[in-house]
Amino acid sequence: MIIFWILKRLTDNMPMANAKNIQEFINLSVNLLEDKKISDARLNAELMLCNILNCKRLDLYLNFEKPLNYEEIQKYEMFLQRRLKYEPVQYILGKTEFYGIEFLVNNKVLIPRQETEILVEKLIEDIKSSGLKKVKLFEIGTGSGCISIALAKNLIAGNIEVEIFSIDISGDAIEVANENLKINGLESSNLRFYEKDLFEIQKLNKDFDYIISNPPYISRKEFDKLEVEVKDYEPEISLTDNADGLKYYEKIFQIASDNLFTGKVFCEIGFGQRESIEKIIKKNNFTNYTFYNDYNNIHRVIEVRK
Repeated sequence: MIIFWILKRLTDNMPMANAKNIQEFINLSVNLLEDKKISDARLNAELMLCNILNCKRLDLYLNFEKPLNYEEIQKYEMFLQRRLKYEPVQYILGKTEFYGIEFLVNNKVLIPRQETEILVEKLIEDIKSSGLKKVKLFEIGTGSGCISIALAKNLIAGNIEVEIFSIDISGDAIEVANENLKINGLESSNLRFYEKDLFEIQKLNKDFDYIISNPPYISRKEFDKLEVEVKDYEPEISLTDNADGLKYYEKIFQIASDNLFTGKVFCEIGFGQRESIEKIIKKNNFTNYTFYNDYNNIHRVIEVRK
């Protein structure tokens, strides 16, 4: 009886205490999240519930009248409180999806964005159209490993032999990437992650077919204006170069201009950076390049050819 009384008191103190079933939990959560001006409130609530109940979103709708037990309520309360403090739902769940693949994420790595899928898509298209059966890629900025892993899985599935070298200055990011390598069943012979500072590299010691990067391209001025859930939770080092947002492109194209490199460069770029990046690539004697737009018709990816 004492244990039951304690559990009841704890439950009664929870904001969700009056919710009787899944539908009411979702509705109450949406109201709380919308009051905090959190976008996609319903999606957030449903994703957190699916994680706790180990089900798909459709299952929530098929079981609207199902009640939650005490442990489920307690865990959901914890998730919801974190989200109400603007912590990204991907970090709360510890995972996210990118290019149809599930990745582990935490606050040591950038949350993969849908726009970055365009970078992967364009590179895969280029490799397949080239007719190459074996490709060697150099990635700058490993993060969660999502770009390299998505590339490797899709190219291997297309019977293309892959060798990817990927660097990141963050040892914590490299740990996350290696975990994602394991859960996606890839071999380190295909894909290797290294803790390395790009700015310590003067030139590549071998030729690559491609250099690929989604570098920190947000300027310091723009970073200070970002929404709380990005600025306060995602790693600053993955978002901004603490300068004008162009420092990494300067270094990438300086390295790519070396005669030893004979391949192509694919980079994600930020809003309004086209003109500045054109100046950088021309300064490094590149004249053959193409910009690709994202889903909002914004210049998002640049392909540079020698």
